[in-house]
Amino acid sequence: MIDADDREVQADLATMAALNERVHDLDTHELTTYATSLGVRPPDDRPGWYIVLEYAPDLTERGLFWVGPDDE
Repeated sequence: MIDADDREVQADLATMAALNERVHDLDTHELTTYATSLGVRPPDDRPGWYIVLEYAPDLTERGLFWVGPDDE
């Protein structure tokens, strides 16, 4: 499992609601593209950032996090 704790997706409430509404309908690439179309930006300018839904050990959803080029 990738530890993305320090890179939680940050956006206004309306944008986060829009992302959370679509998170189960889109794959990682589609979700990232959708998020960036809403103005969400990755932690830095390097290519290779993606948004993932992270789960806790008990399989509850923790939220949306950025996974980057250093995580692969």
